[in-house]
Order: sequence, then structure tokens, then C-alpha cells
Amino acid sequence: MVLIFSAWIIVDVLFVGVTGGLAQTTYDNMVRARVIAASPDPRIVIVDIDESALARMATEFGRWPWPRDTLASVLDYVEEQKPAAVVWDIIFSDADRLNPGGDAAFDAAANRSAHSHFGLVRLPKDNDDKSQLTHKNLPSLWAQAPTSEAQNLSTVALIPPVLPGVAGKPLGFNNGYVDRDGILRRYRYFERLGDGGMIQSLPMSVAQQVEPSAYAFWLNRFLSKAQKITSDNATEDDVLINWRKKANTYPRVNFADVFALADGAQPKEDVPSFAGKIVIIGSTAPSLHDIHPTPLSSTQAGVESLATGIDNALNQRAMREMPKWLGALIAIAMCVGLAFWSYHKSVSSLAAGMLGLPSVMLGISFLSLNTEHLFLDLNLSAGLGLLFVALLKVWTLIQKRHWFGDLAPNCSQVSVWAWRLDDPWTDQQLQNMVRALQMHALNSRILLLDITPAQSKLIRWKPFANYLALVGPQEELEAAETELKKFASSLQAQVGDIMPTNSQLSAAPVQIAQAALHAWTQVTPTESTQA
Repeated sequence: MVLIFSAWIIVDVLFVGVTGGLAQTTYDNMVRARVIAASPDPRIVIVDIDESALARMATEFGRWPWPRDTLASVLDYVEEQKPAAVVWDIIFSDADRLNPGGDAAFDAAANRSAHSHFGLVRLPKDNDDKSQLTHKNLPSLWAQAPTSEAQNLSTVALIPPVLPGVAGKPLGFNNGYVDRDGILRRYRYFERLGDGGMIQSLPMSVAQQVEPSAYAFWLNRFLSKAQKITSDNATEDDVLINWRKKANTYPRVNFADVFALADGAQPKEDVPSFAGKIVIIGSTAPSLHDIHPTPLSSTQAGVESLATGIDNALNQRAMREMPKWLGALIAIAMCVGLAFWSYHKSVSSLAAGMLGLPSVMLGISFLSLNTEHLFLDLNLSAGLGLLFVALLKVWTLIQKRHWFGDLAPNCSQVSVWAWRLDDPWTDQQLQNMVRALQMHALNSRILLLDITPAQSKLIRWKPFANYLALVGPQEELEAAETELKKFASSLQAQVGDIMPTNSQLSAAPVQIAQAALHAWTQVTPTESTQA
């Protein structure tokens, strides 16, 4: 059983991931319960297109999307204040056919901007061969160029910006790659392409300009990995996000207020200076559907997740994780230890330990999560340990039903052999008795009052719990008598004589019970015991 379960652990942890859901849920609860979490980078501020901004702008510009000259005005206003970066969590993939002048205005503003960074939508890798976009088209998207001119012709599938001024600025893919349960826990900072090139995310585009040393840290970390992502949905190699304490962490400024200032309105206290700031322009409005579940919230705005990704990138908050193979090894070692203990003690004796051991393991995981740089993920190991104990209990129950059950249909010349202890039989003693029968009397069974040994203190008539009888073919019991008496001696058990019932099995249920009761009178307590 241990070998089978260990093989399953290896397959599941390293390849399948069926039991990972419990560990992920436990991780999410730990993230929300953290005592210590990194403070948000004070440079980051969100210019928020929320529901109130949509309503205020709608009176003049209608429903979203607005003419892009409104965005151009805000960009020029922010640029005048010398920000560290202007990050657009808005996709410019389609031309505005109703307001071509707005496109021209924003294209010109993007050309003038010295700090803008734009996001792209990366399409599934399966579409790469259908694309016509290469490194030559969007060179700023590449963190590492293809290794040869021939490979430079390889294509990558994404939704490119329609405006030349945007395409010429620093770019990064801005996809949220969720786990199998649909929750965003990790960030993909780089992606290696088949031609040797490597494209970067929007946070890395910002880090490259604002914190070159941080960019070098992440790039070297990614290049040092032996593994690489093989599918669009494989998030295991992505970086675990070091979330802030709450879902809505970063300061927000209403887009409509910023636009009003850009349009000549009087300054407002609600709008701070953007000098030296990393200004992220995006939306938290539910009606624009840029929301997704994270460990912090089931409806977290995408711009908040982007801000967290940028924050972690700039401050090198890399949550290093325990290798998956080590987690599998710990789980296997735990199961081997549990099996060893249950073999020499009993499965029921694991109850107290299985309350404490997983708690300690989860406590270690929780404490590590309160650091900025290391997460010891023992959640899955603890869960697999509990699952293994549950399987041990099921297996023990199946064994008990067999060895404490009916005799084989073809059993004849049934005999009864009475045994007695001075104290009630324990789970461990009964488990050892089963092993003795497995070795010496396979066709025999154990006759015992239907009492759970662990509840012996609750038994009203305790003396009955001291007795059992071995029931089986007379020839088999007589052949095993010598070895079983050695076992009885190790238990300091009194044993009677092997008594035949002189009947076939068809008469056994009542007759065997009567024979057992009669046989137990042969092994009455000694005077010293009665005293």
C-alpha cells in the first residue's frame, strides 16, 4: 500500500496535480490571514476609470470607450510632471472609426511621451505559426532577441497596437495566467519562445526603465531555470505573487478628476502630484469586466494585480518556493513513517499525532508566507498525510471485516480456541493477532464481542472485553498451535484447549457461539487476578 501511494504521490505532485486543489485553498486562506505583509511601493498610484468616472465622462463623451483625445490630454498632463513611468492597462488594438482625430491625437501624445509603457494581449502559443508578427515588428517587446537572423523570422501570436506611436514605445504582454481553479496566484514575467528569443511582461518593461538592477535580477533568475513553460495554462513555473495585505492597496485618483485638471480646471486636493510616480491608468469598474479572483478577493480589479506585479518586480520580492520534488519526498517520507508507526502500534494510535503533525506543518508554511522571500509549501504534504491515514483506516476496516467475519463456505470440522487477557484487548494486540493468523492460520477467524477496543473504558461489562476465540478448521489450528502459543506467551495471554464443535459450518453461527462461551470458562481469571 505504501509503494502504491508513494507512486501516486510522485505522479500527482509532479505531473497530474489532482490533489493540489486542497493545498491551493489552504494557501489562499493563509494569504488572507497573514500577520506581516510587504507595504505597497509609495511610488505607485492608479488613475482609476471607475464607475463614477464613467458616469461623469459620459455626459460629454458618451459610453466607454471615449474618444482617445481624452486619453491624450491625460497623458500630456501626467508627462508634464515628470513621472517615473506611465503604465497603460488599456489595449489599443482597434482604430476608432468614429473619432479618427482622437486616434491621431493619442498617437502624437504617445510619440511625445518619454515614460509610457503599453500592454499587449498574448494569444495562445498554438497560434504562433499563424501570426505575421516578428521581432522586427515590435522589438521593444523582446527581452532577448532571437539568436540568429534566420530565427528572426519566427512569428509570435499577440494582438498588436493599431497606433504606430504606441507600437514604438516600451511594450509588455499583460496576460493573467490563472491556475486550474481559475484563481490568479502567479505572474509570468518572461516567456521563452521556440526560436531562442524571449518576450517580457508589462511589469518587466517598467522595471527595465525604472529599476535596471531589478530587471537584471529577474532576467537572470528566469534564465537560470532549467524548466520552461510548455503550455499556455502551465503556471507552475511562473512567479508566486507576493500580495499586499488587502485587495485594494494602492492609492487611486479618479480619472475624471485628472481629465478635468488636464482640461484646465482648478487644482483639487484629491489629485496629487505625479512627479516621480509610477502612474498606472486602468479600470476598476465592474462594468468593464477587468476583474478576476485572487487569494485576496473573488472580484479583484486587474489593475490592482498589475500594480502588485510591478511592485514585486521593482522591489525584487521574489517568493522562492520549495521544489515540487522535495514536497513529494516529504509526503512520501511522512507516509512511510505513518505506515511504520501503525504497523508497530495501531492505526487508531495515529489519531492524536495526525492532529498535531499537520498543524505543525501548516504552521511552518504560514510563518514562511509572512516573509518576503520564501514560501515552504507543506500544505500538500500535510493533506496527503491525512489522506494516507484515511486510507489506512479504510484498509484496517476491510481487514477487520475479513478477519472478524464469517468463515469460508467450504470450512468443515470447525474448532474453537479460547484466549484471555487480564485487560481488554487493544487495537494493537488485535492487529498483531491478525498478522499471526495471516502467517499461520489463513482460514481461521477471530470471534470477539462487537466492541471498539479504543472505547473499552465505556464498556459496561468490562470482563467480556478480555476474551476472544479463534475459530477455524481444527486441522489448521492444531498445525499452528505451537507458533500461536508463542504469540500468546508474548501477550501474557491465557489460552485454553482447541475444542471441536462437531458440526459443519451450516450449524455454526449458534453452535460456535455456544462453544466459544463454553471454551471461555476454561480460561477464567487466576486468583491473583481476581484479587
